[in-house]
Amino acid sequence: MRPEFPIFTAAALIAAGLTGGAGAAVDVRICSSLEEAAPAGSGPVLLVFFSTECSVCYEELFESRYLLDKGRWPVAVVGVTLGLRDDLEVFLEKHAWTSPVVLDRRKVLFRKFKVDAVPFRALLVGTEEVYRDDPYLGPRSRGEELTKCLTRLFAH
Repeated sequence: MRPEFPIFTAAALIAAGLTGGAGAAVDVRICSSLEEAAPAGSGPVLLVFFSTECSVCYEELFESRYLLDKGRWPVAVVGVTLGLRDDLEVFLEKHAWTSPVVLDRRKVLFRKFKVDAVPFRALLVGTEEVYRDDPYLGPRSRGEELTKCLTRLFAH
């Protein structure tokens, strides 16, 4: 784990019941498109681009879901990866990830959102991208920027 996030990551995993321990089989949702993962009209979606081989990506994926749960923001988390299906299934089951993941082998979403490196997040409201990670900021600053965006979006 990254030094600046160990407590946050541990809390996120515990709160979400995602410690990766043995238990019942996990119902994984591997989708072939964003439309399948989050149908139009289903609400805002946070895309989290990741690699199953990247520990920083793993943390970003779970921390993103924890952030949304903690803020009680009505946003779906959809993972997006290029990896092999077998590796993705093992990863999702191992970490008890039940939110949908788009297997983007043809890089349709990676190109559409101009993703050059992972981890990377983009927040969509309908078809409009209202937030995208700044690759020049560190993980903590990106998290703060996403939180500010979500707070503005859902201020009552």
